[in-house]
Amino acid sequence: MRFAIIGAGAIAQLRKAAIDRLDGSALAGVFDLAPDRAAALAGRGRAYASLDEALADQTVDTVVVSTPPNTHEDIAVAAIRAGKHVIVEKPMAPTLEACRRMIAAAREGGRILTVGFNHRYFPAIKELRASIASGRLGELSHVRGYTGHTGLSEFKAEWMYAKDVMGGGALLDNGIHMIDLVHHLMGPVKDVCGRTQDKTWQLDRVEDNGMALLGGMDGTIGSVAASWTEWKGYHFYVEAYGTRGMARAYYAPMHFMEVTMDRPGGARRKRRNFYLPTIFAEKFRGWQSTAVQTLMEEMADFIALTQGRAPAGPIASAVDGFRSIEIAQAVYRSAETGSRVTLENAP
Repeated sequence: MRFAIIGAGAIAQLRKAAIDRLDGSALAGVFDLAPDRAAALAGRGRAYASLDEALADQTVDTVVVSTPPNTHEDIAVAAIRAGKHVIVEKPMAPTLEACRRMIAAAREGGRILTVGFNHRYFPAIKELRASIASGRLGELSHVRGYTGHTGLSEFKAEWMYAKDVMGGGALLDNGIHMIDLVHHLMGPVKDVCGRTQDKTWQLDRVEDNGMALLGGMDGTIGSVAASWTEWKGYHFYVEAYGTRGMARAYYAPMHFMEVTMDRPGGARRKRRNFYLPTIFAEKFRGWQSTAVQTLMEEMADFIALTQGRAPAGPIASAVDGFRSIEIAQAVYRSAETGSRVTLENAP
């Protein structure tokens, strides 16, 4: 599989590292509006002079879109029409209309389109998902997730918190991963209610805190909170509760805990996993080591899809990307109206 990367920012560098380490994959080239950045990332590959040149490269099988979200639709649709498969980074696009058009283009063109929700491949998240699927927790009751960081100090460019580029604030930034994970773990969501707040940073039409309750089709409840005012520093965890236990995935450092009982309120059995190889790798090589590993697993699943094989892991489809944006936008509507918002049928 030969990849072209569009956009040469931080996530693109991680994508290149994953491609370089993934058997059977190679980087054909890179396009960026800054030619020197494209050349630096491309290495032995091509530094394309334009997007059109990248899409005209017949050796390219897949395009990775690593540009600001408001450009995702145009690049992804053009790539699909050029006969390429596409991986688009999160969030999929700033609007639901853009997501629908991207999905329609992929279906019409018979190409694979996925969204970069690599957090699904965190070891603790995979173990949490397995814990639910095993039945050890009993019947799933609710899933709750939280992610937070310190806000503006985390951003390298103003577009990262611009409404017209991102589509929203904390819920579309770090929160979009958590929305996807809670939805992924609890199953189909029927309705959403939520609140947002912008007391601290007071930016243009974007929230620094967002919270939501998700109603599942089967009665399961989900809760999501995303923050740009987590003064303790970066926090990320997801918990699943059932009638006979609970499980928790936490990062960083990577950690998993499971509590099970033979009956509600019975004697508790606790199991933990600290993923010491992951923790040591991050200590000596940085958090990027974990990110690259998750991207390798995600891209291996992507390749399987393009070859008509079942993926080994929980890769996020384009419809999953649509759902995450739909849920975030439903939170905004609910915050404005004070009402519960029912989700539409997926495209």
